[in-house]
Amino acid sequence: LIQFQKGQTSTPPPFEIFLCFGEEWPDQKPKEKKLITVQVVPVAARLLLEMFSGELSWSADSIPLHISHPDLKDRMVEQFKELHQLWQSQQRLPLVQPPPG
Repeated sequence: LIQFQKGQTSTPPPFEIFLCFGEEWPDQKPKEKKLITVQVVPVAARLLLEMFSGELSWSADSIPLHISHPDLKDRMVEQFKELHQLWQSQQRLPLVQPPPG
C-alpha cells in the first residue's frame, strides 16, 4: 500500500481474502466452480486503498461495518473519522520549504 501510495508500483495491492470450504484449494478448478467460497473484504484495507488512490467515495458517518462487539465498531469508526480529517488537513497544507542553511 505504501509503495502504491508513493507511486512506486502502478498496481494497487489486493485486499480481498478468499476462503474455500469443503474442497482442496488452490487446485486446477477456478474458485467460481468451488462448492463453497467466501470473499472477505476488510473494510479498513479498502478504505485505506481508496484514500491513498484519491478515490475516496465513502462517508465516515455511514461505514457499514459488521463487527459483533459494538464498542469496537464505534472505536473503529471514530478512528477512521480522525484519519480522514487528518488526511484532509494534510491535503490542504502548502508544502513547507526547509529554512536555508
